[in-house]
Amino acid sequence: MRTPPAGLACLAALTLAAAPGPAPGPASADADTAVVRGFLAAYRDAVRGTGPGLTPSEVRAEWLAPELNARLDAWRAGHPGADPVFRAAVAPDSWTARPAGTAGGLALVAVDERWAGGATLRVRYAVRSSDRTVADLREANG
Repeated sequence: MRTPPAGLACLAALTLAAAPGPAPGPASADADTAVVRGFLAAYRDAVRGTGPGLTPSEVRAEWLAPELNARLDAWRAGHPGADPVFRAAVAPDSWTARPAGTAGGLALVAVDERWAGGATLRVRYAVRSSDRTVADLREANG
C-alpha cells in the first residue's frame, strides 16, 4: 500500500485533530477520482507490460485494500483468462471517471471502461477516505 511522506502524514493527523470542518467537497471528490484514475493507469500499464516493471499483483497490493484483493483473486479463479479488475481478457483502451457520491465513509467513483471494438463496462469504485485506498469495485447496473 502507498505510504504518504512523513511530513504529509503529520499534517494530515494535525488537520484531522482540529475542529470538525465542512463535509468533503469537490476538492475531496476530485482527489478520490484521481486515486481511481491513478490506479487504473498503473494497473493497465502492468497488465500490458509497459509500466515501471510492476506486476498486476504488485500494483493491486499497492493501491487496493487486502479484502478487495482477496475477493478479486477468488473472482479470477472462477473466470480463467479474464482479468479480475477489468473483467475482460484485455485491458480497456480508455475510461472516464467521475465522482458518484459517498456512502459509509467511502467516496464512490463511477468509471466507464471502453474497448476498441466498442464494448463498454461501467464499474463503481469505492475509495476509503481515511487513507485513499481503493476498498471496493463492482460492476454497476445501468
